[in-house]
Amino acid sequence: MALARENHGYRQPAEYYTNPENSIGYLARILFRSFSRQLERRTISRNVSAGQWRFLRQLWREDGVTQRELSERVGMREPTTVVALKGLEKAGLITRKKTDADRRKTFIYLTPYAKELELILAPANAEVHEIATRGLSDAEVETLQALMRRVIANLAEESDKLYMLSDDTP
Repeated sequence: MALARENHGYRQPAEYYTNPENSIGYLARILFRSFSRQLERRTISRNVSAGQWRFLRQLWREDGVTQRELSERVGMREPTTVVALKGLEKAGLITRKKTDADRRKTFIYLTPYAKELELILAPANAEVHEIATRGLSDAEVETLQALMRRVIANLAEESDKLYMLSDDTP
């Protein structure tokens, strides 16, 4: 084991990560799926799916952003966002508008009904957080959040490096 660590500079030998229980990515995916299912069980009564929730949550923070900005904030590719926005529009939760200043940009706005949903659905999100962190102290929850943010930042930094490298190629 020590030899593999010396040769490759990994925290653990590569074989260690073939067990899903040792993979941060696997655990994060299971956590995400479990969290989404629990949230959707609480929001579906208002006809809001977990996928729609992600967009609404960002729009509740800042309404009237462009499709591209919203896509980046939610962490989805634009074609996926376009499909999701069509569903949100059909559900009466958003409107899409272009401005005279720049006809290429589409801005996304919450409907009055979607704005009202924030106060109705926010407690559902809080409830799932309480369930997910049951048995953890406030300090442990803060540590967990901080560690997750660091992992996300590390991966984002690596993605930026790859993007810069791909920009340099002819």
